[in-house]
Amino acid sequence: MTPLADTFGNLPLDDHELFAWLRAAADQHAIMAVTDATGTIIHVNDQFCRISGYDRAELVGQTHRIIKSDKHPPEFFTSFWQTISAGNTWRGTFCNRAKDGSNYWVSSTIVPLLGDDGKPRFYLAFRTDVTRLKSTEEELRQQVELLRTTQEQLAAFYDHAPIGISWREFGSDGKPGLNHVNARFCEIIGLTLEEAADVKNVFRITHPDDLARQAQLTQELYEGKRDQFSMEKRYQISPTKTVWGNLTLVVLRNAEGDVTHHFGMLEDITDRKKAILDLESKESRWRTYLDTASEILFAITPEGRLKFLSSAWTTKLGHSTTDVLGERFVDFLHPDHVSDWQQFFRNTIDHGPSAAGIEYRIRHANGDWIWHAMSASYYTDRDGNTAFLGVGRDITRRLEAQEQLKAALARREEMERIVNRSPSVVVLWRAAENWPVEFVSESVDQYGYDPDFFIQSNRGFIAITHPDDTPRVKAELEAHADAGHDEYNQEYRIVCADGSTRWVSDHTVVRRDANGVVTHHEGLITDVSERRAAEEREREIRERDLRTAAEIQSHLLPHDFPDISEVEIEALSDPSMLIGGDYYDVLKVDDRRWGFVVADVSGKGAGAALVMTELRATMRICAEGEASPAAVLRRVNRLVQPDMRPGMFVGLFYGIFDMDTRVLRFCRAGHEPPLLLHPTGEVDQLPGGGLAIGLDEGPLFDDMLEECETTMVSGDLLALYTDGITEAANPRGEEFGRDRLATSLQRHSERPLAEVVKTVDRYVRNFCVLAPNHDDRTLLLMRVR
Repeated sequence: MTPLADTFGNLPLDDHELFAWLRAAADQHAIMAVTDATGTIIHVNDQFCRISGYDRAELVGQTHRIIKSDKHPPEFFTSFWQTISAGNTWRGTFCNRAKDGSNYWVSSTIVPLLGDDGKPRFYLAFRTDVTRLKSTEEELRQQVELLRTTQEQLAAFYDHAPIGISWREFGSDGKPGLNHVNARFCEIIGLTLEEAADVKNVFRITHPDDLARQAQLTQELYEGKRDQFSMEKRYQISPTKTVWGNLTLVVLRNAEGDVTHHFGMLEDITDRKKAILDLESKESRWRTYLDTASEILFAITPEGRLKFLSSAWTTKLGHSTTDVLGERFVDFLHPDHVSDWQQFFRNTIDHGPSAAGIEYRIRHANGDWIWHAMSASYYTDRDGNTAFLGVGRDITRRLEAQEQLKAALARREEMERIVNRSPSVVVLWRAAENWPVEFVSESVDQYGYDPDFFIQSNRGFIAITHPDDTPRVKAELEAHADAGHDEYNQEYRIVCADGSTRWVSDHTVVRRDANGVVTHHEGLITDVSERRAAEEREREIRERDLRTAAEIQSHLLPHDFPDISEVEIEALSDPSMLIGGDYYDVLKVDDRRWGFVVADVSGKGAGAALVMTELRATMRICAEGEASPAAVLRRVNRLVQPDMRPGMFVGLFYGIFDMDTRVLRFCRAGHEPPLLLHPTGEVDQLPGGGLAIGLDEGPLFDDMLEECETTMVSGDLLALYTDGITEAANPRGEEFGRDRLATSLQRHSERPLAEVVKTVDRYVRNFCVLAPNHDDRTLLLMRVR
């Protein structure tokens, strides 16, 4: 038996053997160099040559300036040289430059060899390559900074947006949660943040005439009949105060089509609505379709230039629209009226519409001066630019009493021509069975029909509605009739005479007789096929972006596991959406220990995926070289928790398997208990407790986290999984459960793990049949050979 040595120097080796042994070990482990007292290199090992790219002959006789990089200031080297010149050992990390110009980072320990006079004779430097660690640290820093900046920008927009914003997140049961709103939303509707959190309070102040319409549109939104809608609605702030808002609701859906989030945007349009209602109150609905068609509608920029005008300008004033657009409006006015009109124009832009209009003379193309009367308002276009909106009426004939009848007939004929030339189709149908058409404008020829097709055959416009849309259109018409709506909007497809299909928007106004009985419906039908096509393209682009994100995330998960002779490894990952929040990995701790991790980020979609990405990078940094899983998770929690939004957390299991002792040390941070299946058929659930990552910033998490261990034998199978497997439900609501998972693993525990994970996946899918997948599913298996 070899005698025991109480010190390293008392090993049963002679000096030559001991020196050769130590030198071989140092050469294998470290980058090593020896310099004399002046710093001249007198020896380097093979590791030094390999990483620097220099031959030994190129290095010996040189100083370390040959590999000096520009990463450190002169003060760094001054301090470093003072330390070792004084005979002290120096430890630190610095950057060197290889022969090819690339930089590499090393962790270095430099030990002086002192002479009899106490001064250094030689310096021995041991270095290890930490370039990868430095690169990973920089990558993590950049990712954390990007995440922080993005969160700040989103928070700033939410808090300071000029419109009201609300959102609700749907739970796994398909029911929406609290109503989250920003300050502007509360300011518009007159509720506090706490009151607005309960959506019933918002419904309570909604005008009764608008509540049913909103409920119907919202139901269609949730049922998948539409992805968004906009409506103008009233909020009864007090008995004497009503606020008009333009509400837009949008939903996000998962891959199964279930609603996951509900977003609302609210714009205060009270002033604009009041102006519109004031104008509408002066004009009958007949004037809307006919009389206003004889008037000139135009929009003017704040600089006074015409940006839009109706075809009535050409009819009334003789100028072609191409000659007028972009010109100054005052260039057509009589000089006597320019000043008054400019003041009227500026007052309308600055202060809104006025009950008083203005009268002026405007130049005809033939040189005559025509008297006009104008009423005006202003609006904001989709780009946020304010513009002047004016309606000009020819009042010359009003001043000529003897020409009134002739003028009225001329205007009516002109109005009919304008209606017939309009790109929209005007339809008047009777409130009777099949809604027979009594009038349709000639512009219906754009769909291949003439008015007689409907009028002479007593057909309704429903006759050309696409068969797939007909039941919905009829149901909506009946619903509007039952609700007593005065006007409504629909979108549906029509079949043209040539068999092609076009999307149209139908804005309908209801006519009633003196007793309030509905007699007719007046519809303005506009082709919106290009808009619908653009919306479809935009949807496809969004889906393509999500698929790209999913591909990137897929590359972050391991597809090929390390070739470890002592164990067999296989995994399964099935996200519920294009991108998910589950994470698994196999991490090298050192040459004889490997870490196995499975995590489940709360929530789904982009938010969970971002947290998963940060968690992966942090785990890889913290796991290297650390034999205690508890120490790793405590450090990970301290690094990740500040970046997680309130209420978000990560359930995680992390175990380190020692190949020599076959001991598995592990921690459960709020995660499902792993299953350990033995060759005897017994199944154990691994113990241990702890908070999920992100719920506490440190002290409580550290105290509650337990580190356990178990010894595994040949044939033992460790199953790590997320609750997306055990909580997968069939149409009856039954969950797959931990027992079914254990049974499916037991039945096939002797087979290769690649076949086992496929079998488990098939069992889960067959169990769920047609039920939607609401959660990510992940399974990581490790079997001791």
